[in-house]
Amino acid sequence: MSSSKANIIEKLNHISNDMNEEEIIERLYMLMRLEHSRNRCDEEGVYSDEEVAEHFAVKRKRVTQA
Repeated sequence: MSSSKANIIEKLNHISNDMNEEEIIERLYMLMRLEHSRNRCDEEGVYSDEEVAEHFAVKRKRVTQA
């Protein structure tokens, strides 16, 4: 079995049995996107709250000056 298939089966085993097919697909998609985001954060790093605030403060300043 491929690792991708095993990964999906593992995720399916953690999903509630009372969901319909559409809810299961939505949940799988959400779990896969979260895993992708976590991996990307690990690889590329993250921004601190202060860095984000400074970035948008600079953008606001540019807009108000224009």
